[in-house]
Amino acid sequence: MKKGKPKQNILIASPVRQTAPVLREFLESLCALERTTVRTDYLFVDDNEETASSDMLRDFVTENEGTIITVDAMLNEDEDYQKGSYTKDEGGHYWQDEQVWRVAGLKNQILKYVCEHRYDAVFLIDSDLVLHPRTLEQLVSTEKEIVSNIFWTRWQPGAREMPQVWLQDEYQLYRRGVKVAEGTEADNQTIQTEVFLQQLHHPGCYEVGGLGACTLIRRNVLEAGVTFDQIPNVSFWGEDRHFCIRAQALGFSLFVDTHHPAYHIYRLSELPGVAAYNRRVRRAEETITITLCMIVKNEENSLARCLDSVNGIADEVVIVDTGSTDRTRQIATRYTEHIVDFEWVDDFAAARNFAFDQATSEYILWLDADDVFEPQDREKLIALKRSLDPAVDSVTMNYNLSFTADGQVAYSLRRNRLVRRDRQFRWIGAVHEYLEVSGHLLHSDVAVTHKKDKVYTDRNLNIYRKREQAGEVFSPRDLYYFGNELKDHGQYEDAVAYYTKFLDTGLGWVEDQIAACQKMADCEAARKRPDQEIAVLLRSFAYDLPRAEICCRLGGYFADREDYRKAVFWYEQATQAIRPADPIVPVNEAAWTWMPHLQLCVCYDRLGNRTKAKEHNMIALAYHPTHPSMLYNEKYFREMDQDSVLENA
Repeated sequence: MKKGKPKQNILIASPVRQTAPVLREFLESLCALERTTVRTDYLFVDDNEETASSDMLRDFVTENEGTIITVDAMLNEDEDYQKGSYTKDEGGHYWQDEQVWRVAGLKNQILKYVCEHRYDAVFLIDSDLVLHPRTLEQLVSTEKEIVSNIFWTRWQPGAREMPQVWLQDEYQLYRRGVKVAEGTEADNQTIQTEVFLQQLHHPGCYEVGGLGACTLIRRNVLEAGVTFDQIPNVSFWGEDRHFCIRAQALGFSLFVDTHHPAYHIYRLSELPGVAAYNRRVRRAEETITITLCMIVKNEENSLARCLDSVNGIADEVVIVDTGSTDRTRQIATRYTEHIVDFEWVDDFAAARNFAFDQATSEYILWLDADDVFEPQDREKLIALKRSLDPAVDSVTMNYNLSFTADGQVAYSLRRNRLVRRDRQFRWIGAVHEYLEVSGHLLHSDVAVTHKKDKVYTDRNLNIYRKREQAGEVFSPRDLYYFGNELKDHGQYEDAVAYYTKFLDTGLGWVEDQIAACQKMADCEAARKRPDQEIAVLLRSFAYDLPRAEICCRLGGYFADREDYRKAVFWYEQATQAIRPADPIVPVNEAAWTWMPHLQLCVCYDRLGNRTKAKEHNMIALAYHPTHPSMLYNEKYFREMDQDSVLENA
């Protein structure tokens, strides 16, 4: 009987200095690796700072017959490998040179161990990666001497995902001297980079110029003298680059395999994404499912626009009609068969809860008919649908409500937009209802854009008036929102009365308390009561640290009265205000960025301090380079400087 090909002996190895939650996911993915054609052993270098991580490693090797070597045992006593400084946060990872070469020393000792124990190859992997079960089998099947498994990382927050492999130099994604199109060298570099990145998104095995962090290396490469030692006359940062230069110099080609991308936990905020990754690679479930729930009435002008914007997002659409008399229902039938009537009972929460009860998908998304996902947000949500950790209970999204003349967001707040259906979250409040959620929240970068196309009505005000006449006792939240409706309809005296009732309860969300002070000030200004206006603005400081919005408002109060010294004080306070850390808190971006600097420019100019005025106008322009007032100021100061030069000539 013919014998099959013998299994290859592979050492899975990693120097580990890792937090326990990340290390747990790494080790679990190692356990899940398929081993049809390979036999594996484990070697870990325990360089942990957390006792829990060291304990976890020890338990793992006990259960899986691996080996742990401490750093002291691995590094020779005469080698000067200082521990060095290595930190990481949501911004990225920060290495010092001494730490880089210390890790290089640890990796070299692993390579030495491979040769001494005659392994066929070493799979050298960083401990913040989560692997596809087929990873090792796939890398071995390439029969390449050095091959890395691809993974993608946002090296800076909000940046584009980039690979851990490159083509030339320290991290260059194009080859110099290659001409692919007519135009400048920069044009060719851009085109090459895009072609390279697109190639890496397709399954295959491709030759590269540099790699690292998740690499299968054959023993003959190590026996030829390839190591992670620093090359003295090369200034490139990182031990992987010096390894790759040695390998190429000794005639070994470098490859990347892209069949089964790994998941990189580069930041702790990316840890929840592991569950979604595992769902895809282990259970072959590509995405969560989403039901869009809407309540509508006479929305023929906006409904199609809204539903078109969720193309590719919603697996099911539920439309609850509360009494349309126009073409709303006819338009809805083009998108869904799930159109249900609901008798309107002056209760928005009741209608929304009824809509939620019709959903059958894993998650529920809600929108109003005059909301849309702009194209960039639609793409973000489609991507989130593929990557969302099913343990997330609610996803918050920005709600962009107003815009500047040049299209910048002027006012936005956050809403719980996408929630797990099985958590059975409920809507509360007949008017200005809110969705009460709890558990694991994800604050996404997806935004819903509000495109109001209806005339503002007194519907909500009438509902509150009916409840008032019925003698209903209002909750603190209802007191606040009743005040808002009264203010919006110019009933300032009654609005102040309800805001005062709300604040006097001492209850409610602190952000509503601060907002109530601002809105009371608006009412008092409209009533020509300046003493009460400033008193209620100052009252807001009792609820939290001074907010930039309030400080700008106080600055404006004094500027209107030409008391520029006091105005400067308050605008300066606005520039120094501490921004709320909670992303749910609504903020006026202008007040926290350019507005106080623009006003300081005006105030300092009135006080005769042109230097300070110019300084603040420049800061304001950095935030808003196209603002006409700032551009006018810039021209004004330039002309003033020219006149001054002529006068002194």
